Amino acid sequence: MSQQLTELVFGMARKRIPAGERRIRILDAAVEVFAESGYAGAKMQDIAARAGVVPSVLYDHFGSKRELHVTLLELHAQQLRERSLRRLEGASVEELVRASVATYFEFVEDDPFIWRFLHRDPPADPEIADVCREIADLGTEHIAGLIRFGAGDVKPVKGITLDEAAWILARATQSATHGVATWWYENRDVPRERVVELVFMLLWQGFDGMLKQASAG
Repeated sequence: MSQQLTELVFGMARKRIPAGERRIRILDAAVEVFAESGYAGAKMQDIAARAGVVPSVLYDHFGSKRELHVTLLELHAQQLRERSLRRLEGASVEELVRASVATYFEFVEDDPFIWRFLHRDPPADPEIADVCREIADLGTEHIAGLIRFGAGDVKPVKGITLDEAAWILARATQSATHGVATWWYENRDVPRERVVELVFMLLWQGFDGMLKQASAG
């Protein structure tokens, strides 16, 4: 073996990327490609190229495009829930609502590829569509739990129990924040702080009104 070939072979060996780092690169690249092209338009070879690996290495980690997509959905949906739905001990209900809205839009601003990936129209693939519905329902459950946590022991309002109200408000919160974030994604000249304040006022007026009626009853 010539000296040049020897140096090339051993140089490649020294530069071999650990499996864990390769997986992270693949996941990061896949988020960008799926966000840009959607599930149907994304190609595994494009993901591999952006990750700096050959397609065979990608398939060592993920057996199919569906498996990769589902892994990303579950991973980043969990991250979003953990960031934006934290139960802050000692915080007032108003502070909980404001903190949740603020951290949600920080997520949109900090990770636009991830947010776009999570909120594209669900793929036609029925298995992935089922996962998307499960993730949305889990998000509703966590938001409702945060609302119950903040509301404490309040009485029913006009016959609506706290549990019923929490689920209704959770769905309304999801729709409102998602709708505004979709618009803001295309109108980033509007400062995040302004978006957060307007969404907070919208949500808080409804939630605060419910709490006041429950207290008065």
